[in-house]
Amino acid sequence: MNRRIALGFVLALLLLGVLIRVVGGQAVAGEFSSADYRFLGLAVGSGLLALTFRALVWEQFLSLVDDTLPRIRIVALFLSAMFLKYITPYGQLATEPFVAYLVSQHGEMAFEDGLAGVLSADLLNYVPYYTYGFVALGVIVVTGALGTDLSLQLLAFTGLFSVVVGVVFVTIRRPSVVYGLVLWVTAGLRCVLCRFSTRFEDRFAKQTVRSRLDGFYGTIDTISADRMALVAAIVFAHLGMLFLMLPVYLGALALGYRLALPIVALAVAFGKLGAVVPAPGGTGGVETMVTGVLATLGGLELATALTVALIYRLSTYWLTVGIGGLSAAAMFLRGPQPEANPDS
Repeated sequence: MNRRIALGFVLALLLLGVLIRVVGGQAVAGEFSSADYRFLGLAVGSGLLALTFRALVWEQFLSLVDDTLPRIRIVALFLSAMFLKYITPYGQLATEPFVAYLVSQHGEMAFEDGLAGVLSADLLNYVPYYTYGFVALGVIVVTGALGTDLSLQLLAFTGLFSVVVGVVFVTIRRPSVVYGLVLWVTAGLRCVLCRFSTRFEDRFAKQTVRSRLDGFYGTIDTISADRMALVAAIVFAHLGMLFLMLPVYLGALALGYRLALPIVALAVAFGKLGAVVPAPGGTGGVETMVTGVLATLGGLELATALTVALIYRLSTYWLTVGIGGLSAAAMFLRGPQPEANPDS
């Protein structure tokens, strides 16, 4: 596992190095040297606020699952999850089950309850990419600023949105499909694993899996039934995204440029497409997408656009890796937590 993470970061730094070399390393270095460090500090502060509001989304949902779970524990879980997500290629696919496994191992809540809470929070933190992105896209289309150079990105962005909506719709509105798929997969796993060990026989038994699915959907119902918590979480998620986008605007100001806010929002939204690159956090791909939008729509020189993209990533991605890494290290060093105090 450690070797895979190390290789992933080598690939990420290699892709980033190639991008900087193609654009012009000296030009990028020159842009950084002329940057106004007051705006760079504000960009880092904005990244911290983005983390704070996104953590509040987790707090809203996990508190509904288990109101005895201390807030500091939820924050630690959130930061550790973000770290794991950002240091592994395609980390989004495995982080939520792993975090749910952690809380179940520590006896804080059942695996299926933790999975429902974490998935709901992560999904809601993901939604603002599209709400801000489509609003920005509408403004840019109306003003006639969207050129054909971004048509492929627009198609991919819309396609990804359609996939997300489809998966959420099937999961929430067609649970029978989910039950059938999960039971079929686990039955196959049970047949294979039981050839080597009997320890998985009960764990993947049909009744056990169905019971866990019932618990998962019961927790989803609990979360969706609390409208006040849901509205608060939606507000926090969009505030988090607002502060996640702001470093792009501040990064441009640091270099003496002023970007239109719709272009900033679209750059961050399209930047998410760069995560298809098989490197931790989509490193290399995200910077390329953000640079392309800022150069195409923002009218920035390539070196300036890339410098702004790097400021954005330093203030968000690398900041999260640093803080999340410290949180994950502290959490694993402490080991299992004692039973929570309801008054915490």
